[in-house]
Amino acid sequence: MSILLKGITQENWEDCIQLEVAPDQKSYIASNVYSLAESKFETSFVPMGIYLDDRMIGFLMYGKDPEDGTYWIIRFMLDQMQQGKGYGKLALAHTINYLAALPDCSPTIILGVKESNTAALRLYQSFGFKDTGRREHGELLLEYVVR
Repeated sequence: MSILLKGITQENWEDCIQLEVAPDQKSYIASNVYSLAESKFETSFVPMGIYLDDRMIGFLMYGKDPEDGTYWIIRFMLDQMQQGKGYGKLALAHTINYLAALPDCSPTIILGVKESNTAALRLYQSFGFKDTGRREHGELLLEYVVR
């Protein structure tokens, strides 16, 4: 079993838009269709599929803040049928390692999460993301210190 990150391309974008979170999670994250559209206009946003071996099971979008150079995890989701199997932890670890290995990665990685999304909040905190005390768009901003 291997988790991989692959760019969203003409060959896999339809697999990406088929992925969905559970109905009770839809208020926590923008759809993958919206995210792909957003990435066409926010040119620093990079959409990627989260793969388990050769099958896309999730979606990630990251970007670099043009003002301070900090990388953000803008979207992170697993399809509802793939949740609760430990893949989220593997995918988040892979994502952090991927971003930290970028030559221009700053000392921190930021993400936003709705406070009511307790499962995601616990996941991020278990990796060492800390509350910055800042809020944007109704979300807590969490910071991970790259080691």
